[in-house]
Amino acid sequence: MSAEDHRPFAAQGLVWVAEDAGRLIGFATCEAFEHDLHLWEVAVALEHQGKGAGRALIAAVADEARARGLPEVSLTTFRDIPWNAPFYARLGFVEIPEAEFGPFLKLVRGKEIEAGLDVANRCAMRLVL
Repeated sequence: MSAEDHRPFAAQGLVWVAEDAGRLIGFATCEAFEHDLHLWEVAVALEHQGKGAGRALIAAVADEARARGLPEVSLTTFRDIPWNAPFYARLGFVEIPEAEFGPFLKLVRGKEIEAGLDVANRCAMRLVL
């Protein structure tokens, strides 16, 4: 996502940042839907990975979902990259079988195909709150 793409989500209070000594080191961007808070993107600067910033960002996203009365957080990610699906699994996310994709995740999958992503290597995951 471009910086411009994040602006509407920030205006809705759906972007969180992680800082270290006043310096931006990470962010998470979400979108609220009827049944979940969808995590579009989370990133932490390489030199700050493994120190808890990503976990704190995901915790903030989960707290926001709870505050909105939403039962889960969803996302799509790569299965085999250690800081993707394995990271989320350690935080309690579970893979959603493609047969269980609702209209929204089917739309996301279509956009990933259009973008040229290797969807055979991607999965959707959810964190039930």
